[in-house]
Amino acid sequence: STTPARLVRHGGFQLPCDPAAALPLFTPEGERHWVDGWDPQYLSEANDEVGAVWRTTHGHDTTWITTDRDDHRVRYARVSNNGTAGLVEVVCTPTDGATSVRVTYDLTAGTAAGHETLRQFDADFEDMLEHWRQATTSALAGAPVTGHAEDRGDSGR
Repeated sequence: STTPARLVRHGGFQLPCDPAAALPLFTPEGERHWVDGWDPQYLSEANDEVGAVWRTTHGHDTTWITTDRDDHRVRYARVSNNGTAGLVEVVCTPTDGATSVRVTYDLTAGTAAGHETLRQFDADFEDMLEHWRQATTSALAGAPVTGHAEDRGDSGR
């Protein structure tokens, strides 16, 4: 296959709030506010601290582990039945009365299906971040969750 086994993508966007309001949107519970169908099932008693383990069946069956968490950053390890595994990190930095959100996905394919998932994820990455920007901005404004999981354009999630 000409598809690389590992894909690292970085991107970002601005949110009209401070990091203390932005970062919780990227936690297992916080994503309920802007991801239709997001329903984490906790395998550990913790849900927003290092060592928390949970599962989602949002698109694919994925197990997540929180590996780092502070006031400005959260990082998760994830293994999915779509043939991929890796890390997802969100860093929120204050910038001129707003927040710069930087998203990093570091994913590796372990199967042929995983290679295809990475190819599609790479192609959809910028659209995924634009969806995240719109949905999180709406969530901050108190709007109801709209859109469906399959419309997010993020087959890697």
